[in-house]
Amino acid sequence: MKASKEASYGVIPIRKKNGVWQVLVIKHQSGDHWSFPKGHAIEGETPKEAAVRELKEETGLSVKRFLSEEPLEESYIFERGDRPINKKVTYFLGEINGEVYLQEEEISGGKWVPLYEADAHVTYEESKSICLRLMEIFQGMDY
Repeated sequence: MKASKEASYGVIPIRKKNGVWQVLVIKHQSGDHWSFPKGHAIEGETPKEAAVRELKEETGLSVKRFLSEEPLEESYIFERGDRPINKKVTYFLGEINGEVYLQEEEISGGKWVPLYEADAHVTYEESKSICLRLMEIFQGMDY
């Protein structure tokens, strides 16, 4: 059976606290995994608009500024029922404002972790690779 294609968009929420960059990881009820906020675009939305909306819906957070114009992407295949889904997720790196208010219908947990430890707090290899890429972006940069 041919895989269906699906796209999601998200913001990787970053903040600086006590001189340490932290990233918010959330536990998705669907699939019971730790990752970043993400979701599907609605008709007429750009990828970045969809990412910002999903961040707000899932966490209550707003983007203060984008830290990189280059998005980060992960791709993977999973099954929904007996159908394979080829999913591509595009993330934008955003410094955030506000307090976390998790959307309980979709999100069962959330935690701020130091950026350099983030790969140990996400479930899938694709997300771990994104975390390693984040460390490369921040290494030597003065944000």
